[in-house]
Amino acid sequence: MRRPSLSWAVETVPETLSKFSREFVMGVVLNLALIIGVIVFEWNLADIAVMYLIEIGVVYLLFCSAALFAPQPVDDLDGEAWNTEPTALQPISLLPPVYWRNITFIGQKSIFTMCVAAVVTPVLSNYDLDPGIPLSVICAVVSIIIFQLMRVWQHFIANQSYQEKSPADALTFAFAPVTELILILLYVIAPITVVLAGTAIALNIDISSRLVLLIYLIPIGMIRAWIGSLDPETDDLEINFN
Repeated sequence: MRRPSLSWAVETVPETLSKFSREFVMGVVLNLALIIGVIVFEWNLADIAVMYLIEIGVVYLLFCSAALFAPQPVDDLDGEAWNTEPTALQPISLLPPVYWRNITFIGQKSIFTMCVAAVVTPVLSNYDLDPGIPLSVICAVVSIIIFQLMRVWQHFIANQSYQEKSPADALTFAFAPVTELILILLYVIAPITVVLAGTAIALNIDISSRLVLLIYLIPIGMIRAWIGSLDPETDDLEINFN
């Protein structure tokens, strides 16, 4: 058996990482960054919640925008709008045309997301900006935006691949973080909160906020890495937002 060494690590680690998708690796990296932020930069719950909600908003806006330019019809949808050539609109000559049927389709699919936004908006509005946003949080948000721009470029813009896509393809990416949020709320936030609250009451102890954040972040990272390992266009993980 070969003994581990620096040269062995250099050969093995890239090969191992190549077996995972970029989104899976980034999911792990981003969650490690959150854990480091809690430990090193003393991020609190509000910082993490705001960053996560900003990420959801950025993903949604970017991929909904990409959906506007997708000319292909949506599978399993009937009607004149989807059985004929789409009506193209090009308000900005430097950009590809958008399609009216796509605008209608996105609006219909966005009702649930708007309801979610109405629920989580108070979290953003109550974020304390008096001492200023920490530089580490700003860097994290910028990194999130850059990464999501790279994803849009990879899946829809590079080589004008949007021309072979339907608006539903783009919305699959847009809704993935919402699905992720629902899974986190159901399988992480709710059960862990119940356990922690019960433990604190039963033992009459005060659990530190930093420890609590770490208890939440580890399983959240597992869910995010798992979601990241899936291909939204081919893997069957879907919550219907009709």
